Amino acid sequence: MEELDIKQLWQAYDAKLERSLQLNQKIIKEIQTQKAESNINAFKRNQVAGVVIGILWILFLVFWTIVGYRNIYFAGSMGLIALFNIFAVATYIRHLALLSQVNITDSITGAQQKLATIQSSLNNSGRIMILQAPLWCTFWYNQQLVDHGGATFWLINLAVVSFFVILSVYLYQKLTYKNIHIKWVKAFIEGFGGKKLIKAMEFLNDIEEYKAEGVSNF
Repeated sequence: MEELDIKQLWQAYDAKLERSLQLNQKIIKEIQTQKAESNINAFKRNQVAGVVIGILWILFLVFWTIVGYRNIYFAGSMGLIALFNIFAVATYIRHLALLSQVNITDSITGAQQKLATIQSSLNNSGRIMILQAPLWCTFWYNQQLVDHGGATFWLINLAVVSFFVILSVYLYQKLTYKNIHIKWVKAFIEGFGGKKLIKAMEFLNDIEEYKAEGVSNF
């Protein structure tokens, strides 16, 4: 076989290999994109469920606030808890609005920025919701109990309410992404609904890494 024939064979082999690599890279991108979209859609369903359940829960709380308006302790506690939940539902609706703007095929960077915004917002809303915990210690109070509870009653209830105030403030300060290396903090963030979002961002990061390494033609 002459030298020219060998060169032509090598060139044909290189061209075939290049086409194969491009096809593999395209398949990798499509798989990663599909995985990211699947996780985003799963998160979106969670947010829709949160809005529906949240609205029903708010209606329940408002109903009891109105029914128990004569008891200022009960109505006040229920009303404040309802406000916390209104905040949560409004946050979920905002997340759905942002998710509707996410388009992976147009801009991975833009999608990453929106998902990062949602991720931060989701964590902050979860932290804020924890602050309602002490209100669940006061909703059952009534005027007669307050007037005639006695020292023992107030010492016990003050201790319980103080515990939940301190605990909720501690968790609010602790449950941030800077502490995600702590197992129970990570479990909370993921368990609150952020796991699917984190997975989606990881798949998008994988695509960006392929681009940065220059091994693809995305």
